[in-house]
Amino acid sequence: MGVTETAKSVTINHESGSSAEIYYYGAHVVSWKAGGKERLFMSGKSALDGSKAIRGGIPVVFPIFGPPPTSPPEYAALSQHGFARNQIWKLDKVIMDRPEGVSIRFLAPPPPDSFAHKYRLAYVITLSEHQLCTDVHIINEDDKEFIFQTLLHTYLAIPDYLKLKVSGIDKGTTYKDKVLDGKMVQSEGEDIVIDRPIDRVYHKVPSQEIHVDDGAGSGFKVRFRGFEDVTVWNPTEEVGKGIVDMEDKGWEKYICIEPGYVRDFKSLAPGEEFLGQQVLTVL
Repeated sequence: MGVTETAKSVTINHESGSSAEIYYYGAHVVSWKAGGKERLFMSGKSALDGSKAIRGGIPVVFPIFGPPPTSPPEYAALSQHGFARNQIWKLDKVIMDRPEGVSIRFLAPPPPDSFAHKYRLAYVITLSEHQLCTDVHIINEDDKEFIFQTLLHTYLAIPDYLKLKVSGIDKGTTYKDKVLDGKMVQSEGEDIVIDRPIDRVYHKVPSQEIHVDDGAGSGFKVRFRGFEDVTVWNPTEEVGKGIVDMEDKGWEKYICIEPGYVRDFKSLAPGEEFLGQQVLTVL
């Protein structure tokens, strides 16, 4: 057990042998090992030197999701997925280091000067034998309304995407199908399989729990609270081969299940707090 710091990252270890490594760059979880296996996918072509966002693991998306909106101006000027994943965070506190779990808190730096909003952004990572819990805390420290989007862009490692089955989306749940140019569709509640590019943003998922069957006798349960939406993404070869920092056939080795608040902007009144939680459990 324990917490180990290096110049680039923090590693937390549980007595069961599970571990997680978090880079200061983006507070990015780049590794989660449980049951003797790596549970997150990382592209072998990803930059890890801070020159660009990391491809794989668990990126923190904030204060926008996807391409920037047309307004307000300070949001329109942002790059894809905002700036949190490209900032240098700091380890703030070891919250817990006990047999039931190891928990640490990271704090984000202030925003760029061009983004004139006052907030506190913290990220708590908690590791136990079979679980990894990641909590995003946002407090509006301004005297006016603060709006944002946030999401955890989680890349779950799987042995073969063709054998994958994703379930837990309730019938009637509305989703935006980005493959179909943003067409709004109602889910029939069917299991999701990867037989073509999938890029769907499910809105306000009632179950707040997604199950991933990896087709090899294992998988994940993804539970979320505060986060109401979830993106399911795998580009397949059709799109994946055009991603410059994606390793060859990398898309065969992961499924992105991404809890967030992204269907609209979340609004916080002065002093109000948002908590978005993701709990990953190995099945």
